[in-house]
Amino acid sequence: MYQRCFDNTMETLFDQGMTPRFSRFVICDDPKWESGHHVHDNETELIYVKKGVARFIIDSSLYVAHEDDIVVVERGRLHAVTSDVNTPATTYNCALYGFRFPGWEENQLLQPHSCPVVTLGQGKEVVKNIFNELGMVLPQSKNGYTSSVCDAFAYTLTVLFYENFKNAYRSEQGNIKKDVLIKDILVYLNNNYRERITLDQLSKKFRASVSYICHEFTKEYHISPINYVIQRRMTEAKYALTNTDSSLAEISWRVGYENVDHFAKLFLRHVGCSPSDYRKQFKNNLVEQVCLMSEV
Repeated sequence: MYQRCFDNTMETLFDQGMTPRFSRFVICDDPKWESGHHVHDNETELIYVKKGVARFIIDSSLYVAHEDDIVVVERGRLHAVTSDVNTPATTYNCALYGFRFPGWEENQLLQPHSCPVVTLGQGKEVVKNIFNELGMVLPQSKNGYTSSVCDAFAYTLTVLFYENFKNAYRSEQGNIKKDVLIKDILVYLNNNYRERITLDQLSKKFRASVSYICHEFTKEYHISPINYVIQRRMTEAKYALTNTDSSLAEISWRVGYENVDHFAKLFLRHVGCSPSDYRKQFKNNLVEQVCLMSEV
């Protein structure tokens, strides 16, 4: 028999009323996944690499995460995620909001300039079990757990991530200064990708020539502004295809295409399969794959 008593008068880890809450939970098992650069203004992401290798670009710095690594992407950080071609990654992602450690900014989990990728150590089995549990329960029903239960998991994960990152090494990575105008353009495209956007519109809005915008944007993000918009739309279409029963026409309209045939052709060209085939491959097998992974 074992007993341990706790002192409940100790100072709490979070500011009063500022504890973590779930906003999204994502399992990504697409071996060709590329998110493209994007920003979350009000969410901090806690990511667990279940298997394989994932590459993260966070504020212009490249980080490589392997199996059993954890990653933090704090709110407001420009970032992109790519699954390794040779060792495809499966990742679990909890997007949280509403928490604050005493003396820190809201949704801040990392100390300034610390590395956002570490190998999972403290509480390893607890973290893995929580992600596996969420990964098995949430996809199987629309209700899953109540929000209170999910928020309890969010609290535990945030504390354990904090403990793992508390002594992470610091570096100047992530502080590379970039062209502010080009960053502003990316943020604008990220927030308005559903709208009809042309290079001439960007030129007028940001008071820069089309050639300058195209050259500097491609130089910084390795993709043209228009192709970035397409990539952003395809990413959202993938989420909709695998997480909703919406028709192709509805998804096409939701991501910015009035013509469903044009959307389907672009999806095939950029993803490598039709929207219907993508839905069959990554929606129907998800729960089965999660159950198999939990037994490994």
